[in-house]
Amino acid sequence: MNLAIKKKTGTYAETLEAVGLGSLLAELGFGIVAIKDAGLQFELSTTEDPRPGEWPLAISAGYPYIWERSKEDPKPDLGWTILDYEGEKIIRDAARKATKKSKAKLELQELEAGPEPAPELSTATMLASMRKGWNADRDLAKWIAANPAATSLWIQSAFGLASEPPSDVPDISNTQILNPISGKGVNASKTEARSAGSLPGHLVEPFSEWMKMRGLWDAMLLYRSGDDFKFFVIEPGAISFADIKAIRTELSKLNLWGGVRLDINASLRCSKLLIIRLGIGGLRRRTPRQVIRGLRQAYFKSLGTAAALMNDAMLPLPGWFVVEETSDLDDYLQIIDEVIEKGGCLNSLQEENSDDGLILQAFREWLFTGQLADLLEFHHLFAPHLMHRFSAGEWARPFGTDNLSKLLTKSFKEQHVTEIIEDAGFQSVARAIRNATIYALTLPNMKRDVRFGLAQKWKQKIKAGDAEFTATLAEFVQDYNWETANKLKNVGHMVGTGELDSLLRLIHTRGAEIVGSLLLAYGFAKAPKVESAQSEAAPAA
Repeated sequence: MNLAIKKKTGTYAETLEAVGLGSLLAELGFGIVAIKDAGLQFELSTTEDPRPGEWPLAISAGYPYIWERSKEDPKPDLGWTILDYEGEKIIRDAARKATKKSKAKLELQELEAGPEPAPELSTATMLASMRKGWNADRDLAKWIAANPAATSLWIQSAFGLASEPPSDVPDISNTQILNPISGKGVNASKTEARSAGSLPGHLVEPFSEWMKMRGLWDAMLLYRSGDDFKFFVIEPGAISFADIKAIRTELSKLNLWGGVRLDINASLRCSKLLIIRLGIGGLRRRTPRQVIRGLRQAYFKSLGTAAALMNDAMLPLPGWFVVEETSDLDDYLQIIDEVIEKGGCLNSLQEENSDDGLILQAFREWLFTGQLADLLEFHHLFAPHLMHRFSAGEWARPFGTDNLSKLLTKSFKEQHVTEIIEDAGFQSVARAIRNATIYALTLPNMKRDVRFGLAQKWKQKIKAGDAEFTATLAEFVQDYNWETANKLKNVGHMVGTGELDSLLRLIHTRGAEIVGSLLLAYGFAKAPKVESAQSEAAPAA
């Protein structure tokens, strides 16, 4: 079967609808369900095409029923997952208290860890904060459980297999959870009152809303930022419903947090899970972004009795380079891990610090654009951060030259990056920068003077043009070589005359903007192996 969901609003609403439709097709026995972004619409295709008589006799709502004992007793009998909301909250609170006790104390008292709350609770809790009186998901679930034949006819009508839907299909009220452009925070040409139910009735189509409810539980990730809310929806490029559901399940288990940091982590961890799940068989000749476009995002500002949509955007997955072989997958994972895993390079940045926040924003900007200039701008900002942390005796981790080289040579082939970074003069000067900055601060036997402010000074000279930068570069090399010859008694790395000439030729042909910016990126990155600081036998960049 082939079906399509037209993109009417340009938000995550249609993404939820497409994923929800995929979940329904899978439940009905249509085999593998593939979802493809076809520009103006999402297209769904299946490997099987069972007729209505072959469908299950009882079709579920496709999402857990959130039961609140204090408001509804007894518990409804629906035939699928019912989440005891209040009971699971008690389990969650008890688990939180237990984690405050030390492991040793628990062992001493011979206590066993209590049960963990149901994984659906975190989503249900976020929905509770956004409901504002909306109860359509519960009402629809009860109707579906009570009317299996009518539900089947409703689906047949939506698929074009029956002429008319059942007459008693319940009306579904609108909610900003499923339709982010409705309600407060939406711009209009004239001032008008907006509420969560303000979407015109003819745009709230019951079957579409049902599909969005299903899609919410299989593609949406919900986070709280203070009193505000940030929702992500996995946007398919060309991927199966089963893969979307599995990746969302794994992402929901991760303790992601923050503002800008949350954006970065969500995008890169989604990419990592995608790469691990699909492997070379599912990614060959594609980038991660071609499989999953990204995370469709909506940020809601809490106004107490309502929430206002403050930002609607797409946070793309990396499309750095096409996967041709297994080593490309390994390179993607290494680059991602260097950023986000324990001890990752971004972990020394404190988002609440304004300077660090700007650096995180620069990295997120590069994730958005994928442009070389944005990547190099981030590295320029990250260099002073490293120097500040090191000089204060605080932990920080430089990026590695190996992963930097893999990223640059595979992603920016058309911009002569490989020619530049593999030049002997470039590597020699990058090594000199490293020795005079981050190594001079961190290696115990290094006897060089520390060149504080080098990154900031060079950036100014790069902007001033080739001549200004060339003069600054030559001055640095002269000073560095003099230090090696006199202070270090010719023990240590020196920049050769031929190497400097080679680098100057590169600047003449390729320009100070790209050559100088790449020098800063490599000069403040860590080489694969650093031998004794006294001999400065560290390998070149």
